Amino acid sequence: MKTDLATAIGVAIVGALIAFFITNLFMGGIEDYPVKTVSSEVSTDLEDPDPEVFNYKALNPTVEVYVGECKQFDSYGQCIDQIKEETKNQGAK
Repeated sequence: MKTDLATAIGVAIVGALIAFFITNLFMGGIEDYPVKTVSSEVSTDLEDPDPEVFNYKALNPTVEVYVGECKQFDSYGQCIDQIKEETKNQGAK
């Protein structure tokens, strides 16, 4: 049993050495090559979002946005003028 363990360890070491030398024959050495890098300054300043696109009153501020000419908003941030136009259009149908 001890000889089997020693044989297995010896075979593993010899196999690893053979694999190392054979792969070095095919792969060769590591060569240096130039790498282009980008150097620019990164600003940590945050700009205020555009109120035409960002609904600050909404739970998810990217939903329910009215883009255009709106004079009055309700408590949910929806355009009241648009709601009036939609109800007029539904009544005409």
